[in-house]
Order: sequence, then structure tokens, then C-alpha cells
Amino acid sequence: MVYDYDKILCINRMRSSTVNRSSKVDEFYSDRSRIIYSSSFRRLQQKAQVFSLEPNSSVRTRLTHSIEVSDLGRTLANKIGYKLYEAKVIEESKIPMIVAIVENACLLHDIGNPPFGHFGEAAIQEWADKKLKELAGKAGVALNELFDLLISDFLEFDGNPQGFRIISKLHCEQDEYSLNLTYATLLCGLKYSRAAGEANGAGILKKPGYFQSEKEQVEKIYNDLNMEKHRRYPLTYIMEAADDIAYCLSDISDGIEKRIIKPDDFTTEFLRIWKENYQDTPCPIDIPSKISHFSLDVSVKWSRKIVDEAADKYIKNHDAFYTGQANQLIPEDGLGRVLETIKQVSRKLLYKSAEAENIELTGYAVITGLLDHFSRLLALPLEDFSCFIKDKKVPSGKKLDLERRLFNRLGERYVKSYIHETEKLDHDSLEFPIKEWWLRTHLIIDHINGMTDDFALATYQMLTGINTNIY
Repeated sequence: MVYDYDKILCINRMRSSTVNRSSKVDEFYSDRSRIIYSSSFRRLQQKAQVFSLEPNSSVRTRLTHSIEVSDLGRTLANKIGYKLYEAKVIEESKIPMIVAIVENACLLHDIGNPPFGHFGEAAIQEWADKKLKELAGKAGVALNELFDLLISDFLEFDGNPQGFRIISKLHCEQDEYSLNLTYATLLCGLKYSRAAGEANGAGILKKPGYFQSEKEQVEKIYNDLNMEKHRRYPLTYIMEAADDIAYCLSDISDGIEKRIIKPDDFTTEFLRIWKENYQDTPCPIDIPSKISHFSLDVSVKWSRKIVDEAADKYIKNHDAFYTGQANQLIPEDGLGRVLETIKQVSRKLLYKSAEAENIELTGYAVITGLLDHFSRLLALPLEDFSCFIKDKKVPSGKKLDLERRLFNRLGERYVKSYIHETEKLDHDSLEFPIKEWWLRTHLIIDHINGMTDDFALATYQMLTGINTNIY
């Protein structure tokens, strides 16, 4: 097989850059700057990894978790890069490019997560399933096959496709191209390789990686790079592995920091689950008899060994990873069993704790409540909603004071993105009313998804009259 890493390390952007950079790797460093200086990345400091609204600053947020994932991703990508160089697959000059692309994807991997994490995702999905058809009917929108396809964006809502939407559409302060990242960085961040509404499957087709709203962009990138649709970008496997290693170990570490579990509890439960699942098969990693410091005694040593095994697997199965047909980078029958056992320990001792579950229940109520309040904007006919967009008076006799105030709460750049997208539509087409309403629904969910945990709670309290002191 011929390996074309020049194609993989693509520096093309949706809009050509106005800056002439001295080297190719600088294009990927530019991506990193765009990411870390974006408000969406900064907001991750007040979005939970496991524990929302956490006062203990030692406990991880989505921001600190993303930084740790990028560190692991850099280490793993560097090892793989040098192994590819030693195998004469790439030139040495390509190693820092591979590393930079993976780091970028690691920094981005959680950028689309809503407030309160996976419970926020579940709240949006269930609300969409219960309410969207009713709201569309009130707005006078036809319920047909096109409608069913487009609302799959919300029925299958997930932080991964929302993240792609944020970095490719929603940072429109300059123009409609958002952060205008390189194709390589965009593709590396696509954990799943299908659009919402397309047939699901195992592995990389389990969830949507992008919405119908960004399908055209993704297909353009695939076509430009002559990549087969529904295949994964090779370096995405490295980002995914780094995330798996980081969150498995850091969630236990945070549970110990919060004194929900003790180090000995982890060891005891790990050994019990290992024996239950794998009987007399010896654990492929050393389990300390006494843990004095979880990060030093477990996290550092275990992650180093898993990284080494993952790098070896990438080289041994390079064809499958290069063509995007492999399942995952961490071997399921090797140290993948260690990570799976840690996940089961977390589910048993950590995620089911009253402290974790109480916050999840709160988050579900907050997100559902916010959607219910802002959904008044989705029940409006287009002619009424357009008055808010154009800052005009509503037709005489209609009382829409509450709806106008809700509209005024929407983030300016989300409204701007909605305007960009609706302007591209054929306003004379029979499909226009459906597509406008679909983009309007994205507008509402973009706004709520962009909130931090504490701002979402404060906004919900304000809208329900509990607290008027919102910042």
C-alpha cells in the first residue's frame, strides 16, 4: 500500500488563510492558537468533567481534562510518529505535524459538550423527541420526510457533532467560517464518521459525528482529500485513545480527591471485577498493594504502559488505521481490559454516588426547563420570529413581549450564524419554511449548549423567578 501522509496532513481551510506562514507545521500551530483563545474553549473551565458546580479547584473540569488529554495525545502521537519514521513510512519533518494535529483534536474533543455533560445531552434528546413535532405544528411547519431527517440533529444530539458545529460555524465574529481550522484538525476531531439521521452501526458509526447542518462541509472535505465516506481519519484513533486513558484514570483520582472513594476501595473493587470478568487470566499491569498517591502510584505508571502498547499496535496494524477501518487503538484483549475494568469501578463506586447523581438530576431539570422556556420562539410563525431578527415591531394585536425578551437573551454570535445560514437558503423554495425552522431550533440549542453549568443554573433560576441576580 502507498501511504500518502502529505494528503493526511492537509493544511487546506474552508477559506484560504490571509497569512503566509513559513512552514507547514505553523498552520497547525495557528489552529491551536485559534482554539485556545476561543471563548468556547475558555468556557470549559466551568463545565463539569464528572462533578458539576464543584467548589474544589483540584477536581477536574472539562478544561483541565482537555489539557490532560492533549498531553497524553502529544506523547502517544510522538511515539507513533517516530515509529512511522523508523519504518520509513514518513519523513522526520512530519512528526511535529502529526503531534500538533493530535494535540489540537484533543483540545477540541469536549468543546461541544452541553452544561451538565451527558445528562445535558440526554435532556436535549428526550425534550426533542417529546416536543419538536408539536412546536413545529404550532409554527405552521410541514411534517414530512425532510422534516424527519433534519430533526435527527436533535433526536441524536451529542457533544461530538455539536463540537464540530461550534468550530466550523458558530465562531462567526469575523465571518461564517468560524475558527476556519485546517482540514486535518477538523477531521482529526471527528470521533464518529456519519451524520445524524444516517444508519448507525458499530464502532465509528455508533453515534453521529456531525449534524445534517454540517454534512455539506464534511462531504466537501472528504471529497477534496479523496477519502472514502464513513471512514475515520487515521490520527483520530490517537485522540480517542488519549481521551480513554485520561478520563478513566482521572475520574477515579477525582473521586479520591472528593473522598467519595478511598484508594483501597479502588484496588479491592478493581481486583474483584477483574476476577469476575477474566477469571484466572493475570492482570497485564502491576497493581500496587498500597496506594499512597493515586496519580504517582497508578495514573503515571499505567498510562505510560498503555501508551506504549497503543503505539505498538498502531504500527503493527498500520494499514487498518491508515484506511480508517480499524476499531480502536487500545487493544481490547490487552490493556483495554484494564481500562474497561476501571470504567466498571467508576460506574460502581463513583457515578452512582449520591453526590454525582444529585447534580445529574439537577442538570436534567435545568436543561429541560431552559428548553421549555426558549421553545416559545419555536412556536412562532416565521413572520413573527422575523420581526425579532430584523428588530421590527410585531404585527398589530399580537402580544409577544415575553418572546422578544427571550430572543434578547440569545447569544449574538448564535443569532449571526443563524442569519448566515438562512441567507444561503432559497427563500422561494417549498423547503424553506422547514429549513428555517430547523436552523431556528439549532439557534436555541446552540445558545443553551454554550452555557456553562453555573450560568445555565442561574438562567433557569431567573426564568423561573427564583433568583433575579444573574450575571
